[in-house]
Amino acid sequence: MTEQELVQRADLALSDLISTGGYLTTEQSNKFFRKLLDEAVILKDARTIPMSRPKMEINKIGFGTRVLRAATEGLISTPEMGEAGTRALTRAQRYIPTTERITLETSEVIAEIDLPYEVIEDSIEGGDLDASTFQQTIIDMMAERISLDLEELVVLGDTANVGDAYLALQDGVIVSAVSNIVNQSGDPMGPQLFGNMIKALPTKYYKLLGRYRFYMSKPKEIDYRMTVAQRQTAMGDAILSGTVPVNVLGVAMSSTSYMPNDVAILMPPQNLIIGVQRQLRMEFDRIVRERAFVIVVSMRLALAFEEESMVVKAINLG
Repeated sequence: MTEQELVQRADLALSDLISTGGYLTTEQSNKFFRKLLDEAVILKDARTIPMSRPKMEINKIGFGTRVLRAATEGLISTPEMGEAGTRALTRAQRYIPTTERITLETSEVIAEIDLPYEVIEDSIEGGDLDASTFQQTIIDMMAERISLDLEELVVLGDTANVGDAYLALQDGVIVSAVSNIVNQSGDPMGPQLFGNMIKALPTKYYKLLGRYRFYMSKPKEIDYRMTVAQRQTAMGDAILSGTVPVNVLGVAMSSTSYMPNDVAILMPPQNLIIGVQRQLRMEFDRIVRERAFVIVVSMRLALAFEEESMVVKAINLG
């Protein structure tokens, strides 16, 4: 294929984005975001909320303390009822549900990819481009990399980070988990650690343990698999071969690339809310003097726990 034909085909592949102002169609946008979810662990597990605007509030209501009171045996007088009396509880005895709001405020992330003509010709499709294949190739390749980057933000995000502007956009799960901490003090990871993490939860969440999951680094998952595999049982053989998921005290275990080796998280995945503005914008330009295309993808996302008290963080794992 000549250079002129390459440019014409690449222009054709990207030209349909011009008519939409650079925004992906709804079908493309949904497919792109599903691809992101498929490539990451916590992103796939978490609760995703599409956002049509940069800021959203989610209302919560709950009954955090006792609502029952001792009933009165006879009529009592209250200022509201006068001398007639009533069996109703006084205003001070009535329970008012607690209400809270979770605020999701998105931060913008951006990726800019340079595609020299020769990269498109030689590396992506071997010089045999058509409009649909070219566009899908670009979307798939960017989705795979962006998914890993988003997973990094979800795990390691810290708004106090002064050395990495990307990680400073949002607080991730490690920084956000502050209420229930288990300090392993450098001791090796074992069943006792997982038991301590579960016991660190408020007891009201015990009935939800079937929804929980342990998250740790891949090396730590391997270490635990090897420990269990030493047992001379069929379960030990299955764990060693990696053919069955790991469950500890009834809670499933997962590993993610960016979890530090000295940290583990216990949480129900759906407790993590990831807000993503629905429209993903893909823009492009052709820089003739550099003989390259430039593709720019931007999106807005926000991270928050629905209930931070439902999360346990173990630190200083040996």
